[in-house]
Amino acid sequence: MSREQRSVLDRVRQPEYTGANRCVPCTAVNLGIAVVLAGGIAIVAPLAATLVLVSSVAVIYVRGYLVPGTPTLTERYVPDRLLAAFDKHPEPRSGTLETNGDGLETEAGGSVDEMSPDPSDGGASAAIDPESTFLAHDVLIPCSDLADSDGAHPDDDLCLTEDVERAWRREIDAHRGGDREDQVAAFLETDPERVRIVQPRDSGVRALVDDRSVARWESDAALLADLAGATVLATRVADWERLSVENRSRLANGLRTFVGQCSACDGEVSLDEETVESCCRSHQVYAITCEDCNVRILEVPL
Repeated sequence: MSREQRSVLDRVRQPEYTGANRCVPCTAVNLGIAVVLAGGIAIVAPLAATLVLVSSVAVIYVRGYLVPGTPTLTERYVPDRLLAAFDKHPEPRSGTLETNGDGLETEAGGSVDEMSPDPSDGGASAAIDPESTFLAHDVLIPCSDLADSDGAHPDDDLCLTEDVERAWRREIDAHRGGDREDQVAAFLETDPERVRIVQPRDSGVRALVDDRSVARWESDAALLADLAGATVLATRVADWERLSVENRSRLANGLRTFVGQCSACDGEVSLDEETVESCCRSHQVYAITCEDCNVRILEVPL
């Protein structure tokens, strides 16, 4: 393909509606429109109908939709139950792995697959609860037990221990200037050559292994917090090396809910209830956001 052809294709392509950002309901609706349109033309001109169908599919492939305004129309007129059938229920960016039961092959020959825990590993691959794990390993304690507690927290609130919080900040600083692809590859226990980190527009950060999306984060700051958090947890959680990568990811993500300082700009963070727009739906989340640099650290569905 020539440089001119690539330039034309780049101008036509809409990455916010294609690739990892493709809206399945929108695509399905537009494919249906293309088939109906081609079917109507086929009655009088079969050859032209074939051309229309092929052209329509090509447009949908590079732009995400055929009819302008499809994402808005889909959100407004397609029932939620139908969107859910296309697996487009509200799904905030979570920071955990997206194995979808397929598994991610690692260098050690194992796989990341939360859908199929290994019964022979003593429970290391079974889904783990972050809060109970943190309490059992003195990562979290009641806020009232902190040395500088001023009684501002409710009795049942939990806080990071002071040494864990300090260690986490040190690791964030140490990881900040590193190569994200190498860091993610080390966490996933795979070859760095297989890993790519991409940031689709308005879609956070995604980790691809062999060009397949396997993990996502709200921002690079969220990814940084998880990488640093995993390093800290590795020294505090018993049998960390025996845990599945899925469970390590779940624990790192769970630690991020206790972030007290922005991992991007070192400023304060705020917790608010917000409405988040997906490709064709909106939903409510609790959002942790850096106040100074407006970077999203975490989204938790309500």
